Amino acid sequence: MATDNDGDAGTDGSSDEGGLIPASSRRRLLKIGGAGAVAAAFGGAGMAAAQQEGDDEDDGEEDDGATGGGSESVLDDLVDPTFGYPLAADESDGVSVERVVDVTETDGAGAHPDFPSEPSGEAPGAFEEVPAEFYFDPVGLAVEPGTLVQFRVLEGLHTVTAFTELAEPALGLPRRVPEDSPPFTSPPLTPDQSWVYQFEESGVYDYFCFPHLGLGMVARIVVYDPEDDDLDDEAFAVEADDSLFPNDRRVLASEELVPENVVDAGEVAWADLTIGGVEASGTPDEAGTETAEAETETEGAGTETEQAESETETETETETEEP
Repeated sequence: MATDNDGDAGTDGSSDEGGLIPASSRRRLLKIGGAGAVAAAFGGAGMAAAQQEGDDEDDGEEDDGATGGGSESVLDDLVDPTFGYPLAADESDGVSVERVVDVTETDGAGAHPDFPSEPSGEAPGAFEEVPAEFYFDPVGLAVEPGTLVQFRVLEGLHTVTAFTELAEPALGLPRRVPEDSPPFTSPPLTPDQSWVYQFEESGVYDYFCFPHLGLGMVARIVVYDPEDDDLDDEAFAVEADDSLFPNDRRVLASEELVPENVVDAGEVAWADLTIGGVEASGTPDEAGTETAEAETETEGAGTETEQAESETETETETETEEP
């Protein structure tokens, strides 16, 4: 979506349009989620700024006046476990972090036809495409414990928020990060701004963009130490969750985002993701099974009818042949 429209979207709440969320729920989400995001913005920036100030005082003149913006070792000391470390537009280019995730959106047809989608207002049970894509790229990323990741906004207004019950209690979001992981979130970010977070605990981290919750703007980071971790451990197990919005569930259920596949690939580009179909009733497999069962029952009924007709014809022929 064009950047020029983002200010209006944030003002009138239209940034969530088409998100498989009823209008009343969408308004409520914007009311409580927007307030939470703004609070996160002030809290995150304030905490990070205070922490930076304290570190500067401790360091004295050891840094020769350098800001440390281009050093991962300096960022290690600045990144808050909950609020990360936000960077203004004029600071982002000076940061040298190896792992970078682009946070962006595209107007019109994107990499995935018919995605995201929302219930059609004209045909009950039908779905229609939302004319935009909102995504993290890469959408899947494997890193080792302690790795810094920079989230860089290219288009739109977005957040990077962990799936936890504390992200917004009124929404009942599921926890999809390790139990020992804080409920991290970035402040709202606009183009050229970025946010740095350090992933410490091994496990699977699913995160989302608050303004586009329900529109499939979700992603996964797998923190894995090849020497100490086992992908068969419970920490790397992920399950389908009906409490997720359908578009979000479609992304996270992609074959490419299975933790083992993310680790094998290293990273998964948004364009390479295989996104499943819309659930018209239950999951795609359930819907397909129900349809197949209905077709089988219909075919069975047809077979029984044919058998009855055949038996009737045989009886009629027999009666005709008898003297």
